[in-house]
Amino acid sequence: MFKEEALEVIRKAITEEGLLASAQQRDNYARVWARDSMMTGYAGILAGDREILRGLELSILTLAKQQAENGQIPSNVVHGKASFGTHVGRTDATTWWAAITCEYLKVSQNTSLQEQLREPLYQALSCLKTWEYNQRGLLYSPLGGNWADEYVTSGYTLYDNVLRYWALKNVSELYGDEDLKLLASQTGTLIQENFIKNGSDAAKYHETAYAKAASTPYFWAGLNANGYDERFDLAGNALALYLGFELDLPAFSDFLTGISAKFNHWMLPVFYPVIFPGDEDWRLLENNYSYSFKNRPYHFHNGGSWPIFLGWLCLGLKRKGIHDIPERILAQYEALMQEKGNDFREYYSTDELLPLGTGQLCFSASGYLMMIHEDSLPSNNDVL
Repeated sequence: MFKEEALEVIRKAITEEGLLASAQQRDNYARVWARDSMMTGYAGILAGDREILRGLELSILTLAKQQAENGQIPSNVVHGKASFGTHVGRTDATTWWAAITCEYLKVSQNTSLQEQLREPLYQALSCLKTWEYNQRGLLYSPLGGNWADEYVTSGYTLYDNVLRYWALKNVSELYGDEDLKLLASQTGTLIQENFIKNGSDAAKYHETAYAKAASTPYFWAGLNANGYDERFDLAGNALALYLGFELDLPAFSDFLTGISAKFNHWMLPVFYPVIFPGDEDWRLLENNYSYSFKNRPYHFHNGGSWPIFLGWLCLGLKRKGIHDIPERILAQYEALMQEKGNDFREYYSTDELLPLGTGQLCFSASGYLMMIHEDSLPSNNDVL
């Protein structure tokens, strides 16, 4: 219904430096953000759109050119100037860049570019290794260190570790590296063993915290020295499903259906439950912002609904053979755009379903393209 509009939003955001965050090209959105451009580029891979793929290649090269000495990929680049974060660095800039650069190289089959990017990719993986800190296999992210930069998650987060697994897996496959293949497998096992209750007797990362954590039908959001963050991280779970991690799918589907019933719609919150004033985590939330406080209950990261991650959830569920929930999510999103404008706004409040944040956002246009994608694999392996 809105496919061409979504593609056009992304095409309008292509510049000589790559894919910007929004077609409006204003404020902080007029930058090549690592996570935004890589997710948008992946939507272009799924859609088989040559113009968007050209923008993805430009983004990859722009970010690689500004790679730090330690292998870290910038959070964003504008006019040749790189930023690696304000309050803290962004862990997921490096993981997204490594994972999606490999996805692009697979479809482009550009062997000279593949060789050109070999060293930057290995440097990026080396940087991620140093962020384990304890050399035990899981990546550690500071508070504000990923896409949910004004939220409360930190530590060994599901989202960041699943992305690191994808990066390791993709680089190992692209360059036929058996050592990296083994490391990717070990990383995947660590995630499967430590982020959900299971019957395995394998040693846990934090035995005491694992024993005390509640059983849930989803992967926990994160682990820290003081225990587990047991809330539901939609983005982390969506990516985990897409990359093949195992959940009890009927129980997970029932959980999603239960959230939908609670909110009376299918624009599911990106984190759940919602944090309210007086809750233990409110103190971590209320001062964590750069320009203005956005995380009121049901808004932004604090229970807001983000089309980009609903798109990833649809891909993940479809890859697991579940189609009814993706269909409901798509129908809900299309109905909202028909009713309240198809401007591809950043997120929706989950109490009133208000379209909020920046419009013509490549994130949201990409989420829509993921929702309508007929299967969970790129549509064309020879799109260039």
